[in-house]
Amino acid sequence: MSRITQTKHCVFRENANPIGAGQTKEVSTNNPHSPINEELAHECSLAVSNCRRRLLLADQLQQFLPDLPEGGFFTWDAVEQFLISRGARIPRERLDLPAKPIIRIGGDNPLMVGVSGGADSVCLFTLSLWAELSGIFSPIFCCHINHRLRGVESDEDAKFCEQLAGRLRAQFLTTVADEAQAEAFKAHGAEEELRNFRYDALDKHAREVGARVVALAHNLNDQVETVLFRAFRGTSASGLRGIPCVRRHNDFLIARPLIDVPRCVIETILTTKSISWREDSSNKLIHYKRNFIRAEMVPRIESEFPEFGERVENLRRLIADDEDLLRTLTCSHISDVEGRNSDSWELGKLQNLPVALKRRMFAQALRNRDIVPSYDRIEKLVRMTISDTELQDGDDVLAAVSLNDRWDVVKGKEHLNFVDKTDNDDGPPADPISVRVPGMTLIPALNKALFVEAFDPREKVPKTFPPADSFEPFVSLEKVKGELEIRERQTGDCIQPFGMKEIVRLKKYLHTHKPDEELPAKGRRKLYVLACGDEVLWVPGVGISEKLRVGGRPTHILKLLDIAVEESVFC
Repeated sequence: MSRITQTKHCVFRENANPIGAGQTKEVSTNNPHSPINEELAHECSLAVSNCRRRLLLADQLQQFLPDLPEGGFFTWDAVEQFLISRGARIPRERLDLPAKPIIRIGGDNPLMVGVSGGADSVCLFTLSLWAELSGIFSPIFCCHINHRLRGVESDEDAKFCEQLAGRLRAQFLTTVADEAQAEAFKAHGAEEELRNFRYDALDKHAREVGARVVALAHNLNDQVETVLFRAFRGTSASGLRGIPCVRRHNDFLIARPLIDVPRCVIETILTTKSISWREDSSNKLIHYKRNFIRAEMVPRIESEFPEFGERVENLRRLIADDEDLLRTLTCSHISDVEGRNSDSWELGKLQNLPVALKRRMFAQALRNRDIVPSYDRIEKLVRMTISDTELQDGDDVLAAVSLNDRWDVVKGKEHLNFVDKTDNDDGPPADPISVRVPGMTLIPALNKALFVEAFDPREKVPKTFPPADSFEPFVSLEKVKGELEIRERQTGDCIQPFGMKEIVRLKKYLHTHKPDEELPAKGRRKLYVLACGDEVLWVPGVGISEKLRVGGRPTHILKLLDIAVEESVFC
């Protein structure tokens, strides 16, 4: 029997015993005439068929990766319409298991599935093996990311996933947080940090195996919780589109085939096939906002409005369709006001447009320049389009706004200009300055001096170190191999963020760590960094690299201090 045929029998015909703490929830199917059971059985059958069909759509979509809309697709119907517009053939018939498995020699179209051990990801992983039997994807990889947030329980989840992959004859990939990362995650628990860790790991593994599609297992309950969470936190209409069904991430697609399937249907599919899964104990901790929505709010709403989840999904789909239309309208008006120069918008045309359209245009303009849109930024830009005669008494005239360390927006007589400060330097980049260790290094361009002081071995180690954005951090230089230099930020710079295992582009790091600046600073220079070669070790006022982390005792203290009487500007 071939490996693929064995996989088929393992998934759908083997009575698998629960592994570790995984729990199998029983669903009664003894009475075939029960209306509830018949309805649930139909939903399960539809979910399985749709999942297979969507995996096929994802395979077709990957060839159009460069043409995908920004932000991705928020309904699978939109994916189909996109493929139809590109001349792709869309399957309309039900997709069952093939009578005879199609064996692809060599496996030139891998699919990577993110598997946490929970019911959703286990269901997606087992269903995805259909794609290998049908000759669409081959091979299939099970990818598990272990944040080590729950100690032994997290390790048991990883063990469960590895055993599941082995039992189904699939290859297993994993990334495990090291001690420093795990402690940082436990201390901060920021959702964004955990998300970045996961996506960096997915990116690494996808490149390793050559996967152009990565399948993740969010479901309808996750979608409803996301919409509610964003509504409570505050969001625009586009935020109420929820989680995208398909989107591009670097060089691969992220697809969510079960995104509109209720969790109860997923668990029923697994139970009827005697497939076990793991329960995450942290899901019961209601001090997490999402868990509070899931455990406390949604059940109480559903007790009064039983079809609440379905209605939220319908609302989300309507919003997603409206957003697609508005995006097209927005791009059309941006092209109109840009003229020949995308960085110079005609004020006359802007002033006559509705405020809602201006907001969308500016949000898109920020995204095009790798700037995260925010309410304050957009409202300032909208206010700059108001003519002086329309200003109310007491309103300030905004002539310029700084968006970040690279971009300013300046209001002229007839145009609103996006100014790229890196294109307006007084001259070529200054030469790097070698740093004395220990000692003082002058930085004339900044009117500052960098002091590298050896930490006195007789001195007591402080209980707490300065924050990440301090200008006087405690560091360890033991892992630094090479000469230190202070220089301007340059293309290709990378950094290993504090608490992270992966090295990322400095540009990406600054997007999430560099604080906003309200107004352009007169005479502002480029961003200066402490580096070793093309690897950045410290961005003063922003953060330090993991390579400078203090394990026991610091070796040195870095201090960036003013040396001039006149105003000193760092960036």
